[in-house]
Amino acid sequence: MGLLDSFDIFELLGFGEATGLELLFAASALVGGILFLLWFALMMIGGFAADIFEGLLGMDGVGDLGADASFKALTFQGLMAFLMFFGLAGLYTLESTETQTLAIAVGGLAGFGSMYGTGKLFHLFIGLQSDGTVEISEAVGATGTVYLRIPQDGAGQVQVNYGGSMRTMKARSHDGAEIGNGELVEVHDTVGQILVVKRK
Repeated sequence: MGLLDSFDIFELLGFGEATGLELLFAASALVGGILFLLWFALMMIGGFAADIFEGLLGMDGVGDLGADASFKALTFQGLMAFLMFFGLAGLYTLESTETQTLAIAVGGLAGFGSMYGTGKLFHLFIGLQSDGTVEISEAVGATGTVYLRIPQDGAGQVQVNYGGSMRTMKARSHDGAEIGNGELVEVHDTVGQILVVKRK
């Protein structure tokens, strides 16, 4: 127990003589860096960091890349980025210039800049995401064949290639006439989830 009492992480990292603002910058960089490494490791292990941190910290948007998470300024990733860059940039500036006001200003700018950059990066990821849904309206103008006879004033089934794949859909003829199996048709319109087709 005596060994742990004498343990000082700032001494270990070379900040044993640091006071005041230096300690603030060092602590900020250290906390942000540790949280980032922990979050990254958990994401690599199984992608469950979002649930853990949301539960522990009560923060929304930790790992959420859904439509609503384009970027909220206080996401966990943004907070980590702010802490790391505020601490690192502030500490570097303070060590270089020994001007506290300038160090705070540079640290703040670096922190907010990193939050903004993180937000843009996540926004880019969201823009690249695709949910794979294909609107039925994309079928208009596509050609296909009757798979299950379309009776007079009734519905059958057609096979139509649209949205990058062959799909079997319910279909009606645009004029109410019967269309037999195997006939070539073109999608004229859609009504709900039913294609309105005409002979090609």
